[in-house]
Amino acid sequence: MTMFSKLLFGLALLFMQIGFAPALLASPAPPENCTERPYDKGRLWKVTKGDAVPSYIFGTMHSKDPRILHLPGIIMQVFMASNTAVFETSLKDDELARNQQMMLLEPGQSLKEKLGEPRFNELSRIVAKYGMAPATLDRVKVWAAAAIISQPPPNPQSGEHTLTLLDKELEKSARQSGKRVIALESNAEQLAIFNSMSDAVQLEYLDQAIDENHQLNEELETMTSYYLSGNTGWIACNLEETLQETSAALSKIMTTDLIYMRNHRMVERMLPELQRGNAFIGIGALHLPGEEGVLSLLEKLGYEIEQKY
Repeated sequence: MTMFSKLLFGLALLFMQIGFAPALLASPAPPENCTERPYDKGRLWKVTKGDAVPSYIFGTMHSKDPRILHLPGIIMQVFMASNTAVFETSLKDDELARNQQMMLLEPGQSLKEKLGEPRFNELSRIVAKYGMAPATLDRVKVWAAAAIISQPPPNPQSGEHTLTLLDKELEKSARQSGKRVIALESNAEQLAIFNSMSDAVQLEYLDQAIDENHQLNEELETMTSYYLSGNTGWIACNLEETLQETSAALSKIMTTDLIYMRNHRMVERMLPELQRGNAFIGIGALHLPGEEGVLSLLEKLGYEIEQKY
């Protein structure tokens, strides 16, 4: 699976109602050589410290599988009872539209010139499945082209994107019910990480996305099975295995910059809401497990962490 596809579990991409509990799932097999890490199983965690009213952290994901919207009763209960809903970033349509400009090249620049005609033509054949014409593709940045083809193409019958953004549906529900809604990061902050990539790293990222585009649906289903079974640590294992084949520069961006540094930033920014209490915090499941995961960072700050689901 492409690296960016795995990061869909933590990042708000730029490009439903809650139902009943899904049918029981077959237990997925763990990735090879997957070692245990702190907080690597579970999707909902109770966070307490001192006299503050408990808050809850919920691991979310983006998937084409509608089962991710079938939230168990305990998750819906704490979500509805919360005063404040906290998310990685805002997924309102107007916010996404404004930040799409960061994906475009400067006027006068050409993606075809940056890639060369053979690579650009190959990429054009792939993005045709996404409804993107070569003239439009020619305007986007290298990393943005990689991001586009690292998610499944739209459904040709409905013309809609196939990814379901659980964070977006929860944010919409929170606003409709009158909760305070807080974003831990801006879309611009997230995309700035990709803008910082060197030209060589962007090309490496794109080439891997091109090579692996054909297997997106199969691999996304694997990630969804890990998520629905509560094995969030296995998602991190898969990412680590993939990064063994990449350059040190790309590996640093995909781990240190996109996960670990953002974990620290998100923890710092969620602390006021945890002190206020009764917050529901929905962040990508990839940010939960591990020594540098959000839950371990909070534990080091004196918070008690209890798995609830």
